[in-house]
Amino acid sequence: MTKDEKGHEPARRRFLKTAGIVGGGAIAAGVAAVPYSDHGELDKDFPKIKENNVILPPNGKSVIVVGGGLSGLQAAVELSARGFKVTVLERSATPGGKLKSWRDKHFGPEDDPNKMDPAFPGYIREHGVHAVWGFYHNLREFLGRYGWPLAHTPKDVSMYNFIDKDGRKSFIPRSTWVPPYDKLQLLDHMTHLGHLQEEDRFDAMRLIHRLLAFDYTDPKQRAYLDSMTVEQYCKKMGLSDALTYKLCDCFLEMAFYDNAETASILSLGLLVQIFGGTPRDFEHFSFYVNPTNESFLTPMVNFIRSHRGEVLYTNEVTTVIMDGVKKIVGVKALPVPKNVVMRCSICGGLIFDGMEVEHECPYCSANSENLRKIAAHERTEREFKADFIICALDGQALMQLVSTNMEALGGTDYFKNILGLHTSSPHVVNLWYEGRGYWEKYCQDDKSRPAMCLYPTGFSYLGVTLNRSVRVQGSDNTAWTWSSEFSDRDITVIETQPAKAHLLPGDSKSIAMACHGELKIMMPTLPEPKSWYVNRWHNYTTYRVGDEGKRPATQSPIDNLLFIGDISFVPHHCVYMEKTNVTAKWAVNLILDKVGQKDGKITILPSGTPSLSTDLARKTSSVFLPGDEPK
Repeated sequence: MTKDEKGHEPARRRFLKTAGIVGGGAIAAGVAAVPYSDHGELDKDFPKIKENNVILPPNGKSVIVVGGGLSGLQAAVELSARGFKVTVLERSATPGGKLKSWRDKHFGPEDDPNKMDPAFPGYIREHGVHAVWGFYHNLREFLGRYGWPLAHTPKDVSMYNFIDKDGRKSFIPRSTWVPPYDKLQLLDHMTHLGHLQEEDRFDAMRLIHRLLAFDYTDPKQRAYLDSMTVEQYCKKMGLSDALTYKLCDCFLEMAFYDNAETASILSLGLLVQIFGGTPRDFEHFSFYVNPTNESFLTPMVNFIRSHRGEVLYTNEVTTVIMDGVKKIVGVKALPVPKNVVMRCSICGGLIFDGMEVEHECPYCSANSENLRKIAAHERTEREFKADFIICALDGQALMQLVSTNMEALGGTDYFKNILGLHTSSPHVVNLWYEGRGYWEKYCQDDKSRPAMCLYPTGFSYLGVTLNRSVRVQGSDNTAWTWSSEFSDRDITVIETQPAKAHLLPGDSKSIAMACHGELKIMMPTLPEPKSWYVNRWHNYTTYRVGDEGKRPATQSPIDNLLFIGDISFVPHHCVYMEKTNVTAKWAVNLILDKVGQKDGKITILPSGTPSLSTDLARKTSSVFLPGDEPK
């Protein structure tokens, strides 16, 4: 391998020589002889923790869960199994929050043959496809314990495929080396990222090495990474704009629907550190069995109801009932005003008389057939009382509840900080095209197969992009598809998840056409779409500068009031849907302690697998940049 004209060795060789992979060759030669590390239950798709598997008789205690999203339902299931009488109050008419799915009879062209059948329920529509990564140990333990399945993907298929606006493509293949050498191979793979310059690839490894040293349990490190954006941190390191805005943006958009200019470096630190475990953590992923309402959400609701609990829809909690300042005794859902004529079944948004609706919900863009007239019970005040209250709300709903009840709650910094949190409004766009082959020709993985999904770089609108109608074939002859309702038809259904919603046009058609225009840059032969829909979120949890320090701890200053979900804080390194599960279990354990019930205590697993890679990084690097070290 030759040196460049400046006399420097290529960055890839410099890295490999530093790592000991070239030169003597002893390490490389010994890789195959090193056995895999044994992490017991953490190595399984569904870890089994014997003491977690309980069904206990009624204990006479009651809990209200405010919010029927993923965290609220998981907490309600666990409490119901441990003898509590649980009531879940949800403002919409469907469970699951951001994980919910429903049917849309309007998606697809008018001459679609399925629409000729009066019994056709419509195509599955959801807020967006969600992956269940290998490091979701607690969520996987929960799913396995109650028998709720996941859809597995071929073992050699990778999600990490990049395509730049200028046409350059890159891949991060799955590791084939055994731990701990898999991380060296992963870093080696990053030296092949073709949409970055050679020096940028080497700098990407420098950045990863620093963030692998992150210890989430150290408050000083958390506060430091919470104090600046990814952009600011990268500039302090002297990294190029290309690295900052292409590679970093890809992962920030995928994980947090955010970008380097606004996301804190803590967000990237959370990703890098938790992906620093075994290959299973970063490369092993599954998906919920489609549709989620049938495979996972409704079964949770049925479990709660079959264990003396209730799940009550169209009940928007607006007021807390206090007994002095130290105890909350209940909550109220106030009457819906007379000038409200409908409620969206999907998002729960209220439609006031005179609001322009046309064919879709003005809040979430669900088709207008999901708008329902206000029921009689919604016009009355409803009061619910219990021994404990768990708040499982996201974003704006949480802030609204706290703001309205600030005086009753005591007005401490704990509650004031909640009002300073940020939320984002990502969109999910699905487009229907007649014919196949466009994606298969232009969007491929490292083995020249149709890519499972793509991370577009350099585009204005496109976020994580996938083909819902693609069938991916593994080398082990296993086939997999996102949506079986599309995979055997001569159509292409593409989903993209734009993170930069503020750059998109206002109406759904313009948003769809803007995304279509950029998809044609990737796939020049793509025809005009025959149909589309746009889902709008307004409550996605962000990791902006300062957010981590403002998150409400699971235990509030009021003894019987707890907060859970991905917007809350728990002293456990977890993110995404794994965090909803961890916070739910954490709250259950706190309540068990409060009532003095020893049976049913939940063992919480590490999220991510302990790794020699992260241990070594902490010994050889630091998240603190030169000059910023704590005194």
